[in-house]
Amino acid sequence: MKRRLALGAVLVLALCGGASAQTYPTKPIKLVVPFTPGGVTDNIGRVFGERMGRELGQPLVIDNRAGANGRIGTDLVAKSAPDGYTLLLGGIGALTIHPHMMKVPYDPVNDLIPISLIATNDVVIVMNPKLPPRTAAEFLAYVKANSGKLQYGSSGIGAPTHLAAEMFKSQVGFDMTHVPYKGDSAAIMDVVSGTVDMSFSTVSATIALIKASKLRAIAVTGLARSQTLPDVPTLDEAGLKGFSADTWIGLFAPAHTPDPIIKRLYEATKISLADPDVRQKLIDGGNNIVGSNTPEFTAFLATESKKWGTVIRAGNIKLDE
Repeated sequence: MKRRLALGAVLVLALCGGASAQTYPTKPIKLVVPFTPGGVTDNIGRVFGERMGRELGQPLVIDNRAGANGRIGTDLVAKSAPDGYTLLLGGIGALTIHPHMMKVPYDPVNDLIPISLIATNDVVIVMNPKLPPRTAAEFLAYVKANSGKLQYGSSGIGAPTHLAAEMFKSQVGFDMTHVPYKGDSAAIMDVVSGTVDMSFSTVSATIALIKASKLRAIAVTGLARSQTLPDVPTLDEAGLKGFSADTWIGLFAPAHTPDPIIKRLYEATKISLADPDVRQKLIDGGNNIVGSNTPEFTAFLATESKKWGTVIRAGNIKLDE
């Protein structure tokens, strides 16, 4: 009798779980953006989230939880109920860089489920237009000829742009002096003024100045050309084979979120990113649209973590808060 009751309870729970997944969502979904309003991640969240909300039949409400370079918002979602009603728009720093530099309050592998890699945002090498290099090949020759004499800016010690530059230095074998800034904007404006020679910055932060010819885009650091700057070559094309140092933003759910809900969220993501209006807005913002599935995104995260861990250990880089 007890065995029949136990089996019956399991069956009821299974049926209820299936019904819950089939009817999901029945209320608004909180999309945690672990940065302040107006930045790249927030802009992606608002464009993508509005379209995804229409696809799901419930709004995605942006919840900006800035602080600790993205770790506060990431931790909030990692500790949220696995019911599909709290999601994370997470990025490279908190998930594949910071865990190699410090003890973080969440497990980036086991506390979150990767749903989809939404977009990458290339790091672009920009120079003051008054400097001689006009092509990637000329740039490499110029850096070699001036090894140890040039300065480059980044958005801060331990930032993805800094790590991209450190990886570049290790591969070319030429030295440059790092000048860290508190964010991309200050670094970029010092390149415009000629205070520093170049900057490793995101496409999003530099696109307006590149189009205005106040910065010269030398190369992007992704394996494929930027969808926003298709005329700018990659470092891979310039001879640094396999060089890949994008920043990226993806969609995550708390661990143990039911598979049918994850599948529903992925399908809605795929449809939303295929929308021509969404695609154009994201590309105009400097992003490359991806939309990978969970297995693809999981493999990508493992590769990213291994890559940045190697760069951080080799350079003995400590996070700049």
